Amino acid sequence: MSLRYFNQTGWTAIFNGTDSEIGRMVRVEGWDQATGTALVVDPKRGALRAVTDYEDFSHLERADQVVAAVPGGG
Repeated sequence: MSLRYFNQTGWTAIFNGTDSEIGRMVRVEGWDQATGTALVVDPKRGALRAVTDYEDFSHLERADQVVAAVPGGG
C-alpha cells in the first residue's frame, strides 16, 4: 500500500510545472479561513502559501484521508 495519496486534509494540489520547475503533486495542509483557498507548504519560504499564488497550479484532487492509526503487534 502506498501512502503517497494519503494526508490529513484529504486533498492534493496538482501543479503542471514551468520552464524552471517540474510538474508536481503537493499535499494540501489546510485552508485559508478568509478565502477558502487551499494552502500548501512553500519550501523556499518555509511557510504556507495559497495554491492560487503559483502560476502553474492546475487543480485539486481528492486523496484518502488519514483518520487514525492502529498499533501493530496484535
